[in-house]
Amino acid sequence: MKEHSQSDDDNQNMRKNELKTNNDKLNEDNLSLEEIEKELAEKDDMIIHLKIKLLDSQERIHEVIIEKGSLEKQVKEFELKGISLKFGNFEELKNNFNKIEHRLTITKNQLDDARIQIKSQNEFVNNAKEQVEFMETVIEDLENRGLIDFLRNRFPESFVTYKKK
Repeated sequence: MKEHSQSDDDNQNMRKNELKTNNDKLNEDNLSLEEIEKELAEKDDMIIHLKIKLLDSQERIHEVIIEKGSLEKQVKEFELKGISLKFGNFEELKNNFNKIEHRLTITKNQLDDARIQIKSQNEFVNNAKEQVEFMETVIEDLENRGLIDFLRNRFPESFVTYKKK
């Protein structure tokens, strides 16, 4: 019986050791499960936090996209205004050029008319000068006519020419 009892004791010790080992494993598993659940809760919190960050980022991106569209629209408007101003300046310059060109044409025509008048007046003055010189010659020739020519009623050649005109 001693053998049996020692064997029973051994068996009981083995069982106790097995139970203890199983209890230790169970405790370890419980600790491990608690750690895993704790880790899972932390990961869930992190996922929620990251989702919130993602939503915030998406909202910011959406706002930036809207702002970018608005800025692009404003840039296009400013470019169009710039082009419009340049075109307006071009039209104004074109109109000013046309006005100046018109004034130039009128001034040129007036100068041409003035040249023609001056030429005509110069011709008139030259003709008058020639006539005065011719009359001076006639008067001088009449003054220098001798008494015999006067009595014979003979006139100088210049006077005859003057009478024919």
